[in-house]
Amino acid sequence: MRDIKQELETILGEYTSTDLKTLSGDENLADIGIDSLSLVEIIFDIEELFEIKIPHEAELAQRGFFLDSLADLLHLVTCLYQERQA
Repeated sequence: MRDIKQELETILGEYTSTDLKTLSGDENLADIGIDSLSLVEIIFDIEELFEIKIPHEAELAQRGFFLDSLADLLHLVTCLYQERQA
C-alpha cells in the first residue's frame, strides 16, 4: 500500500526547511513556511504524483475539506486518492 504521508512529507520538504517528522500534523502550513504561492506549487506536485485533481477551495469547503494544516492536506489527498482507486 502506498505511504501517502511519507510522499507528502517528501513534497513538502522541498518547500520548507522545517523537519516535518518532528511535527504532530496539526501545525498550520503558514507556520512552517508554506505560503500561498508554495501551496499552489505543492498542489500541482501532488496532483501529478498521485494522479488526482484537487478542486478549488470553494468546492473543497463544500465537501468539508480544508487546506490549513498538514493533517488537512494528508486527509484530503488520502480521500481523493482512495476515490480514484475505487
